[in-house]
Amino acid sequence: MRSKVCTLLYTIALMATVIGAGSCSDPRTYDHYESVPMKGWERNDTLSFNVPRQWEGLYQLDLGLRASQAFPYKEITLIMERTVINYRHRMKQEKRFQDTVRCEIINDKGMLMGKDGVSSSEIRYHITDFRLIRSDSLHITLRHVMSRDAVPGISNVGIRLTKLQ
Repeated sequence: MRSKVCTLLYTIALMATVIGAGSCSDPRTYDHYESVPMKGWERNDTLSFNVPRQWEGLYQLDLGLRASQAFPYKEITLIMERTVINYRHRMKQEKRFQDTVRCEIINDKGMLMGKDGVSSSEIRYHITDFRLIRSDSLHITLRHVMSRDAVPGISNVGIRLTKLQ
């Protein structure tokens, strides 16, 4: 009887270890959202994301938007500025990149794109794949360039960095 209990406990411990080790394989290295006032994202409100130092490898950069039906346009145009920062030989080196990103928010049928939530929809867009060397960090800024000064209907804007290799 005692050996059956010990065998059961060892089996449970082994299963917990295997499940725990398998659950740590999330390739995301950074995933953060910033809130935007629902009454309107002002044109001069620049969102900033400071991504900490990363390991060497190939990374995928995605943009996430949470939008509601209050969004007055079919799509939004954003300017994303990405600065890769590295301290080599005690000197700060920076490389700057700028992307114009057009994200469809509402489809031709008038429905929100993306995964539906309770009061909004989460929309994710692939921006680019790029290589980082060890200890590179990123500073990313986002701003909209729409014709209205304040664009309503966007509640959160986020950045996700995923390690591919």
